[in-house]
Amino acid sequence: MLRKLKNLEGFTVQGRDEKLGKTKDFYFDQHRFVLRYLVIDTGNWLKHEKTLISTDSFEEINYDNQEIIVNLTAEDLEAGPSIQKNKPVSRVMEEKVVKHFDWPIYWTSSHPADGPAIQAGSIIREKLFNFENLTDEEKQAKEKEIESNLRSFNEIRGYHIQAQDKEFGHLEDLFVDEENWVIRYLLIDTRNILPGKDVLIAPEWLQNISWNKEKLYVSKTREEIKNAPEYREESSDYLVDRRYEEKLYNHYDEIKYWQQ
Repeated sequence: MLRKLKNLEGFTVQGRDEKLGKTKDFYFDQHRFVLRYLVIDTGNWLKHEKTLISTDSFEEINYDNQEIIVNLTAEDLEAGPSIQKNKPVSRVMEEKVVKHFDWPIYWTSSHPADGPAIQAGSIIREKLFNFENLTDEEKQAKEKEIESNLRSFNEIRGYHIQAQDKEFGHLEDLFVDEENWVIRYLLIDTRNILPGKDVLIAPEWLQNISWNKEKLYVSKTREEIKNAPEYREESSDYLVDRRYEEKLYNHYDEIKYWQQ
């Protein structure tokens, strides 16, 4: 089942014994487009400014109650490594987090989840949380410390889309598969060239992500995208219908992921 990631923002994160906080952001693996963590805002009870929770900890998502139920306690989070604001999540820090909570070290696997590897560009974005207060020299120095494949949903949302022949639209949302948290589609708002029309693009059709230009480069032409089947949220009830997926892949003459 596919869900829009933006619809999970603000959900209560319910631990084993108590409420832990609310979802603030999400981090995905830019190489394979798999959702890896949610960022929880714990309010005032936890000294950590930000806390990552792996999707491996999810037990249930209750959409009626707007809750994400996880197999963690407040004590677990308090004992975990601190993820501070204005600091990137380096691979070293991520390794500390996953080892503490005994989460899967997914980057050691040759085939994490079932998503294909995606070329996400060679330029490392200088921030993951908030680097606004750093000088250009400090940002350049910090780039070398990041060494991370994690990217923030809040950061990438709003990036412009560059087709093979023209820039158009922007990224509005991501669709994730609840079964394995693979990101299946990017929801593209094309209202600047196609009034009122939203379309979906699969991550496999991306050529590159430029973190400094805030652009996603798509291996499709403007005309192809213009004529693609329109995505209508009201008819799908927040899901992507398989009939729509068939039309979408047939339009682009692409191999369907469920047949691979």
